Amino acid sequence: MKRWIDINDRSAIAAIRRLARRYASGLNLPETRLDALAIVVTEAATNILRHAGRGRALIEVIEGAGVRKIALVFADHGPGITDMDRMMQDGYSSMPDSSGLGLGSIRRLSDTFDIYSTPGEGTTITCSFASEDDPPYADTLALDGLRVCYPGANVCGDDMMVRPGAGHTDMLLCDGLGHGSLAAKASAEIVEIARHLHLAPAETIAHLSREMVGHRGAVAAMARIDHATGQLDYSGLGNITTLCLGPETHKRLAVRDGRIGGAPTRGFNEQVMLNPGDLVILHSDGLKTLGDRDLPPALLARSPMLICGHLLDRAFRGRDDASILVMRWLGRAAA
Repeated sequence: MKRWIDINDRSAIAAIRRLARRYASGLNLPETRLDALAIVVTEAATNILRHAGRGRALIEVIEGAGVRKIALVFADHGPGITDMDRMMQDGYSSMPDSSGLGLGSIRRLSDTFDIYSTPGEGTTITCSFASEDDPPYADTLALDGLRVCYPGANVCGDDMMVRPGAGHTDMLLCDGLGHGSLAAKASAEIVEIARHLHLAPAETIAHLSREMVGHRGAVAAMARIDHATGQLDYSGLGNITTLCLGPETHKRLAVRDGRIGGAPTRGFNEQVMLNPGDLVILHSDGLKTLGDRDLPPALLARSPMLICGHLLDRAFRGRDDASILVMRWLGRAAA
């Protein structure tokens, strides 16, 4: 769906529940998992109404690179949670007409669950239901990505690729020129070509720049993480932001001005050595420029999916498509 859905009255709960079941049905989840999904949506949306008065949800089906799942984000700007332990107790619910199961049930019923809450600023919850086993890179890195359409649009002009390889994983994020269906077509074309190249980031961006001359085009960045060493190879052309974040360092990788579709050129290329636990974030300009205030240590300690969902809520400009990929290198090669 890739659109924020407002939660401002009880009718929104039923609407989001129906949408979640509809999108999840394409994943061939058993009926018991669809029922669990409905409970999770009901509890999360009900908690937003009870504690914050209003908020919003994002539903996205993610398929590819060994991943088939439905991801859910629930976000509000309410008072936050001061007693997390109590709220996480299975069976605790703060709203009389909910199903009485609370946040503990959301964690228990979901395949993945994470929560980030700051007193006085609000809460973000992410969870997912999957129909596939863990992706092939799961022992080496944690990786998730989400997209949001331009407000009112039905398709997203941003696109992304995650591709496991022999000892490495590639990530590409691109933003089609403008927004809407033509932008979506342009970015999908770039992803499709890149998917079959199997080249390093610098060669991939250069090849795309040559191949796509005269097309509508896009800006793009690609990163390859070596599973064993943690070396990040990167190339970027245009205004995709790429950040490398660790306990001591916040590094913003440079980009070369231009776009794929214009005159043939090469992206800006760089190599960075990551330490175990370091994060790499790629995002389009549908998100505002992220500073230290947007990236507190407590948020960066959460899962990549939670970081994606929180930043798509808090940093979304609301005047373009937006996309974000977040990867954490775990510091050990896959067996």
